[in-house]
Amino acid sequence: MSEQGVSTASTEGGSWVLKLRHENDDTKHIAEVWSFGVKLSVTTLTEEGVVTVEDPSRRKPAVHRFDDTREAYDASQCRDDIHDGDVLVVASEGVVGLLDQAWPVAFTEAHGEFHGPLGVAPREYKDGRYAASIDLIEGIAAAFGFAMRTAPTHSA
Repeated sequence: MSEQGVSTASTEGGSWVLKLRHENDDTKHIAEVWSFGVKLSVTTLTEEGVVTVEDPSRRKPAVHRFDDTREAYDASQCRDDIHDGDVLVVASEGVVGLLDQAWPVAFTEAHGEFHGPLGVAPREYKDGRYAASIDLIEGIAAAFGFAMRTAPTHSA
């Protein structure tokens, strides 16, 4: 399928999508690999033969603030500026969490509409994949005086 310089291909009933696009009058070619709505990698090839591979999971998490957890949950499902690992803060409800692919997960005692941590301590969550986010979460929670969750709310 093709739309304004973007071609996509996917496996038959598979879980990944390869998006190809061209920029700068076809002198720069970009391939993105996506799975379940999460961008896994970006590879760029220039006309000069320079190849760059970017790992989006290495990006610094952004912090997003909301009035309530329902608004935050809804925004995490449809806003393009909220990415996997970004920190979600709802001061009015005492909730600080992160977006885990498509699910807002709370790491504070209060969780509102967010999911609770899934069976492990915050720093062990997803084998430490979200360490940079947890650093931010702990700092924000401490600044507001919000208690961090130490026991899981449910298991996967």
